[in-house]
Amino acid sequence: MLKRYLLLTVTMACITSFAQAEDYSTTYTQCMDKASSTLAMSSCITAETQLQDNRLNRVYKQLMTRLDSDRQKRLREVQRNWIKYRDGNCAFMGRLSDGTLHRIDGAMCLLGATGDRAAELERVLSPGQ
Repeated sequence: MLKRYLLLTVTMACITSFAQAEDYSTTYTQCMDKASSTLAMSSCITAETQLQDNRLNRVYKQLMTRLDSDRQKRLREVQRNWIKYRDGNCAFMGRLSDGTLHRIDGAMCLLGATGDRAAELERVLSPGQ
């Protein structure tokens, strides 16, 4: 029991540090600070993933309006491939074992990848900022 508690505490500290280092909402950071179980952490991660996905969709649509039809087609293809990769990779990370912590790893993978992709497309949309 003590070993499990220690592992959960270390994992929560790592995830909280990761969350604070990234461009996530203050609501997410506050939620993770208060999370006292993997279920609570999962809820925080799911909510923030939705926010990051909305951010990604918004910037993707903005970028599409600025591209000619050939580049739109290429971006659409790249984005579809990226989604397949992200979903497959994060599903793999979340199923390394039946443990709760691996499910958290999978959810964090999805959150991190989605936020990173949104930031990447934001840099394309507004270079130099």
